[in-house]
Amino acid sequence: MASNFDFLKKVDNELFLIVEDGEKLFRDEYFNQAVVQFRIYAEKMAKKILNSDNKELTFDTVLNNLKDKIKTQREKEFIDDLFFIKKEGNACAHGEDATAIKTLEVIRHAFEAGINYAYAKNKDENIDKLIFDETLLITQKSEEKETLTNKYLEKLENESKETLIENLLNEKQGEFLSSVDKTTDENNIKDRNRISDPSQYKKTKRKKKELTPKELKIKEKIKEARKNIKENINKEEKPKPSKEKNKKQQNKNKKPTPKKERKSSKKNQDKDYGTIKALLFILFVIASVILLLKMMI
Repeated sequence: MASNFDFLKKVDNELFLIVEDGEKLFRDEYFNQAVVQFRIYAEKMAKKILNSDNKELTFDTVLNNLKDKIKTQREKEFIDDLFFIKKEGNACAHGEDATAIKTLEVIRHAFEAGINYAYAKNKDENIDKLIFDETLLITQKSEEKETLTNKYLEKLENESKETLIENLLNEKQGEFLSSVDKTTDENNIKDRNRISDPSQYKKTKRKKKELTPKELKIKEKIKEARKNIKENINKEEKPKPSKEKNKKQQNKNKKPTPKKERKSSKKNQDKDYGTIKALLFILFVIASVILLLKMMI
């Protein structure tokens, strides 16, 4: 069965067998055991690079020794991947539960570390181009092969559809052109689309229609009316008189009353006032007489 780590078979089969067990544990959903298995894989790989068979050396000391020897960016990334796998493996060994996502992340780092390890061994450029495939990890079937075949089949289907449509369009176009040719032959009409020399069709200028005397008179009247309208619009409006001026004009327009009428009105007023005085005097006399009579009785 296919594996993401098949490239390790030729480089280091021992490491491949360790990592193959780790993939099986992941597929069986033993995530903690899978992470611990990948930690063993990372530790063995680190010791092989350090060329040390000393079993007393811990994983930390081996990684620290390798860290001191870093010269390139590739080596730095390789050591970082190993540190990550060690950290997660230690956590699982101490009782922490690993999730599927966390385990998948550990496997990704193990894959990158394996690529750098294999490239350092044989400098094969093809190994450096490999990409991690999640579908291959779970189903042990390459996703790329399936997608390529599907794309190829879809392409063939699309091409067959396009050719069918193109053939139908060509047939319809042929039928249309043949029908046009028949109608042009029957009616002796030239098809403008097939004329080689378009200069045969020259543009002819239209002659202006001559106006009758009545129409000319109407035209002149319209011109005069337009002029009159423009003149009326351009004339300035006369300013309206203010309210004070209107009052003054009203006062001026009032006719003065004659002197005779004034004198007669005064005389009438004096007469009325005299009669009122006489009536009041008579009433006073009557009232005083009545009082005297009462006192005498």
